[in-house]
Amino acid sequence: MTEHAPMRLDHLPVLGEQMARFVTLLGEADENLPVPTCPGWSVRDLAVHLGTMHRKAGAVVLGGTLVETPEPLVLGSLTDWYAGCASALVLALQAVDPAEPVPNWAQLHETAGFWRRRQLHETLVHTVDLAVALGLPEDGWPGAEGWGPDAQVAADGVDELLTVMLRVRALRGVPPTLEAPIRLETTDTDDAWVLEPGDLPVVRPAGTPHEALVRGTAADLYLGLWGRVGTDRLDVRGDAATAFLAGPLGL
Repeated sequence: MTEHAPMRLDHLPVLGEQMARFVTLLGEADENLPVPTCPGWSVRDLAVHLGTMHRKAGAVVLGGTLVETPEPLVLGSLTDWYAGCASALVLALQAVDPAEPVPNWAQLHETAGFWRRRQLHETLVHTVDLAVALGLPEDGWPGAEGWGPDAQVAADGVDELLTVMLRVRALRGVPPTLEAPIRLETTDTDDAWVLEPGDLPVVRPAGTPHEALVRGTAADLYLGLWGRVGTDRLDVRGDAATAFLAGPLGL
């Protein structure tokens, strides 16, 4: 088992692939279909949310400052509107070097590269939401055909959730339920993290002592932590691990 280290992944091409999948699925969907993994949302709500996130991210990257964008006015084709938001974000990310200083609400890794990664996982998770709304079997979900090389993308997403998104929730007053140190492992990419309690959750190296364990394939761990598949797919050991999975995760 390797020590935890930041994932090395070229996020922008993978983001483009996920955006293209979302556009394809959106073109096949009834806008009024409910999205089971986002209770209370329709397909239209999902697409407007994701497109708005792309617009906000692009504005931050290009402007170099955190900004609030107006609520979008979506007229005409929803698919065309979303595709335009996606294209605009890709162009913004291509125009700014990943190492250029750009703020974010996590107050962590404040470069343009943060936004490549964040928008990749925002898009991937919501593309799975759209596939679920359409009733596609799991082998039709994005990247889900055994996940193959995409296991690395899933492992990167686990890392981002543990090191960034849990911190964001805590900063917003909704910390994860951490009763004791928990080790999380991927069984197919040989990655591991130990999550420790604190005012803000802290991720320690894989060899750090722990009292509970959550392990599974990178895809099952990623989608399980985001609440897109059941945690019954995971090997969960210890009361602290059970409490953690039942508590607030992601956003």
